[in-house]
Amino acid sequence: MSEIKKFKIEKQKNVNIRIPIRVTPEMYEEISKTAKENNVSMNSLIISCIRYALDNKE
Repeated sequence: MSEIKKFKIEKQKNVNIRIPIRVTPEMYEEISKTAKENNVSMNSLIISCIRYALDNKE
């Protein structure tokens, strides 16, 4: 089992494929707040979350 890395939010570049997603109102608020606190777009935050999940799946 590999070591789980610390989650890091990074600004994303060259992102041009669109996929629609649906989230709960509570999740939307949390994503929005976290993005603002880290001075990144919601898109960059979501991509960072997806990348982290994919890199750390079992």
